Amino acid sequence: MVKKFIILIILALSIFIQAPGIWAEEDDLTKKKRALCDEGNSTACFKMGERYRIVERDNKTALGFYSKACDGDYMTGCTNGGILLVMKGNPYSKEFKKARKMFSKACEAGEDPSCFNMGSLNYKEGRQKKALQYYLKACDMGNQAGCAKHKRLSR
Repeated sequence: MVKKFIILIILALSIFIQAPGIWAEEDDLTKKKRALCDEGNSTACFKMGERYRIVERDNKTALGFYSKACDGDYMTGCTNGGILLVMKGNPYSKEFKKARKMFSKACEAGEDPSCFNMGSLNYKEGRQKKALQYYLKACDMGNQAGCAKHKRLSR
């Protein structure tokens, strides 16, 4: 029994001794991605946004990185940033206006989730005709949710 306890303690200590090295490695990777983003690499900005949204659960920081990715023409950054803005705002708010801008840019570039989100944003603001147009556009790009929404609202 004592032997098992000693082995368990040794195992626990070895994990704690190795762990800082693992964390430092992640930290170095994060620093590299941040530096690439600062240099204008939109893919690195998007990945940083994903890290902060998913791992750190810090939507405010994630939004900053998604905005940089969007400015660098990484369209999924526009989509994800727009979603965070919609979650934060209300119809006709400054957040909705910024989200509209991001979704519009990505939709025009062929990002079907952004077209769908433009439809939803317009619908929330009471612009059903415009919502239908964006749902149809998303549907034409193969977005099944856009097809379903267009069909339901066209009745």
